[in-house]
Amino acid sequence: MIANVKASLVNINDVSRQLLSCMLSAQKVSQEKTYAKERPADVNPVTDKRLTELLSKREELIKDLFKQKTTKDIALELTLVNEMLALDAELASKSQACKQALAEQVLQLKKSVKVTQSYQEY
Repeated sequence: MIANVKASLVNINDVSRQLLSCMLSAQKVSQEKTYAKERPADVNPVTDKRLTELLSKREELIKDLFKQKTTKDIALELTLVNEMLALDAELASKSQACKQALAEQVLQLKKSVKVTQSYQEY
């Protein structure tokens, strides 16, 4: 039973690392497109789909772990739980950074649309 808890936590941590990696690569692609003056909205749909899949999978694994295992069983794997919490904090931080970067890109896009429209008036 404890081995199942350990395997579940290891699996959750692996999916979390994959999610972080995918988020970083999506952010990098988005920044490269911004610097190349491409439309930032043209994000790779494969990456978006992958992010969604990983988020869903991670959420389901965490729900299953806490539904099926007792707090006592989970507490025995404190190191892995702490790692999961650290990865969760990092995911939250990276998510916020991505959100802020996307908001800045949207503002840049709106400004360039306004500039284009003002030039067209003349």
